[in-house]
Amino acid sequence: MKDEKETLRKTDESIHVMESFDPAILSDVPAPVVSLYIPVHHSEREERRDIWDRDMFKDLMKDAERTLAESYSKDAYKGILEKADYLLAHPDMPLWLHAGEGLGFLMGNDDVYVYNLFFAPDPMVAAGDTYFVKPLLRNFQYGTEYYVLELGNDRFSWAKGDRTHVQRQQLPREVHDYFSELFANSDDTAADMKKDELGALDYITLEGHMGQYHDHQSRNDVKKEDAAQWFRYVNKAVNDYLVRDDTTPIILCCDEEYEHAFRKICTLRHLLPEGIKKDPAGLDGKALLEESLAVMDGIRDANIKQAAEQFGADAAHGKASDDFDAIGMALAERRVAALFMVKGKILPGGFDINTGTVAFDGNPNPVDDGYIDPAAPDITDAFAQAALAQDAHIYIVEQDQMPTASPAAALFRYAE
Repeated sequence: MKDEKETLRKTDESIHVMESFDPAILSDVPAPVVSLYIPVHHSEREERRDIWDRDMFKDLMKDAERTLAESYSKDAYKGILEKADYLLAHPDMPLWLHAGEGLGFLMGNDDVYVYNLFFAPDPMVAAGDTYFVKPLLRNFQYGTEYYVLELGNDRFSWAKGDRTHVQRQQLPREVHDYFSELFANSDDTAADMKKDELGALDYITLEGHMGQYHDHQSRNDVKKEDAAQWFRYVNKAVNDYLVRDDTTPIILCCDEEYEHAFRKICTLRHLLPEGIKKDPAGLDGKALLEESLAVMDGIRDANIKQAAEQFGADAAHGKASDDFDAIGMALAERRVAALFMVKGKILPGGFDINTGTVAFDGNPNPVDDGYIDPAAPDITDAFAQAALAQDAHIYIVEQDQMPTASPAAALFRYAE
């Protein structure tokens, strides 16, 4: 019994819920491995796993096991099966209960990496020597995290968001201390409790008690020069205490009349050029999320469109191609600047990063026509992993967003 408990404890500790995708986990992974993706159904979930999700996970693992059995002894993938069984046997694990629109699992004998997805993936499994990561790359491209700087001419707040929610952050002690000399009531604990809001220097806790800097003027009477000095204080507080070395993009949310004045003095390196031109005091959480996603999606779509339009001009000068052999060779030579791919597992075959050679699998032989082949590697996924290693921009898009009719295309750093 003691040994059994110890085994369960070690299994539990080997399952890691990941907040972001780190390409380092792709290096030196002992084969075999399994990559599994499922959508999550929320309509009937009441603090439990939905039966539909459980059956889908189980069916995909059966496909993976059949594929693994063709090339490996059972001992070679014993750890993977044990971890899959543990996941199925524990439906109340937080990773199930707090799932978003989907879940991704990268499973090895030693560790399982679990990713909460912001979109519902097609159910699929891949089993073999390498992980399949395109859905993860799409997820972290599609579900970018961001900050929102909610700014008025006499107060501000700081929020963090993703695809599913935006949440106001408690300001650190250093910010309270920094502003205490400027705003006598900026750390008014009684006001915080009365307003049912943690933190200070935000729209709720400061409402109704102005600080000494504005000499007790009303918000409407604050002079432009006073507001400009306030903006400089906010800029310094955010720079010094809230972001520091953080590269997460920042959305500015403020009334349009204050935007130019703040951007004129702003030194925040990752402040996005497009913001929310509305008074944040009038936005509830749902509205702020919708406005934030509109900004993030607009920037992402504009970047994709710009790169796709650049493809035509670059291709004419030997700096872009949708030919698989040319892309493979460019990846081997580490000169790919941007890689376009259609989402999903679409091109069974192999790619050798050392030689740039691309080999198509003419007989993918799927285990079940309802699922994509769990055995053969996908060429475009191998392209993506190679592109990650050379810091290329990766765009995983719908076919109509591709620069050509090909399912893969690349822009090069320089002509061949």
